[in-house]
Amino acid sequence: MAIPMGILTVCSPGRAQAVTEESHTGRGHGCRLIAVKRVRGGTFRPGFAIEEVCVFETGLHLRRGADGGCSDRGGVGLFVPGPSPQGAAVGLLRGSAARAQGRRPNNLLRVPFPRYITEVQTGYFLGVPPTLSYERPEEGRIYADLPMDHLLFDIGRDMSICGEGFALVWLEQSGVRVCRCDPLTCFGIRGGEAGEPLRAAVRLFKRPDDSVCGMLYEEERVTPFTWDGQRVALGAPEENLPGHLALVPFNNNCQTCGDFEMVTGLMDAYNLLLSGAMDDMQSVANAFLALYGMQGTTQGDIDEANRTRILSLAEGGRAEFVVKNLNHEALAQLESNLRRSILELSMTPDLSDERFAGNASGVAMQYKLWGIEQVRLAKERSFLDGLHRLLTALSGGFALLGTPVALEQGQVTFYKNLPQDHTALAGTLLSLSPLLSKRTILEQLPWVKDAEEELRRKAEETMETEE
Repeated sequence: MAIPMGILTVCSPGRAQAVTEESHTGRGHGCRLIAVKRVRGGTFRPGFAIEEVCVFETGLHLRRGADGGCSDRGGVGLFVPGPSPQGAAVGLLRGSAARAQGRRPNNLLRVPFPRYITEVQTGYFLGVPPTLSYERPEEGRIYADLPMDHLLFDIGRDMSICGEGFALVWLEQSGVRVCRCDPLTCFGIRGGEAGEPLRAAVRLFKRPDDSVCGMLYEEERVTPFTWDGQRVALGAPEENLPGHLALVPFNNNCQTCGDFEMVTGLMDAYNLLLSGAMDDMQSVANAFLALYGMQGTTQGDIDEANRTRILSLAEGGRAEFVVKNLNHEALAQLESNLRRSILELSMTPDLSDERFAGNASGVAMQYKLWGIEQVRLAKERSFLDGLHRLLTALSGGFALLGTPVALEQGQVTFYKNLPQDHTALAGTLLSLSPLLSKRTILEQLPWVKDAEEELRRKAEETMETEE
């Protein structure tokens, strides 16, 4: 069922609750609700927020977030470059500025745990690109000509950060094109029936004149629209000739959660701990000087001592700094516990841990990587759905250009990006050679890209030797 081309409306923040209550009845007119898409925190790069997308028989309705577009979407603000929300605090001094005014410093440190988690998780999952094998060689050649390795890794990185990634397919005279789309400007819309089928997808962008525009992608048509912040004006729909959804979503998991979304609270605590410890360390240099038995000290005496770095003390007098006693051991223990909790609960191994020594056995290493392996398997299951849709859209484009292919029928193989003992692997495969075919053995070797090509070369060398 296609989404009807009704009027696209945006409700003001004051009517947010009303829209939520009316969404079950089609905005109070008894219209049947087709699908609902909730965007958690919905921060989009154009500078506005959408929290709910309701699809009724009368049209598509967007509900704008009450925060005006300033919220973080599942911790994305911790990763995406931009102004720090902590920088908006008023009256906070850092470093030398705090010492110059004699006030306590207020450091706002942000440890890049999200980047570490994303790079490790994505590298383990897609660091070695997945391969597709086809029965028809021409389909394999067409797939090899597409920039899929870089594209899929970038999408996997978006999935780790935002919980989902997007790829856009379009046609040109030179052929079929595909690229990554910013997940902060895209969202998919699913139906409310069993299985939650994907109904449509929306991509938002800005024109040079700063006007907000968008494209509504459906299987049957593509509809442009503009948004002035209050109302949306739909343009003339164009037929989607390939007949498949051009904007394809990839989910990180069934909950559409990013890899570090569940540990943002722990990361905030870690940043607060380090910021407070740095404040205390800087406060030592800004400590009070206590003079005992020097009641007649004047400001002139203090200035002279600062200039000459010499104190003239009376008999029985003494001077000492009044500082805060820091429990470094307790701070180090708390820092270690928070770091371990962040990495353990995000299922990310700490590669600096001495337990990841090179002499660890294969079974021991598998136990240490058990958590990230579960994450990888969940990613793989969700990734296959998006990859199948993407390959189906690409096949539709090639068919429209006169090259009928079925790229979605390829056999997908994923690889774990782990250090490998090639000597041990080669010995194991050699011992299995009486039981396995040569092609199967070659497919297990990471330095052999094409087993069929390797077998062909071996056959040619054998014929030349016999001649």
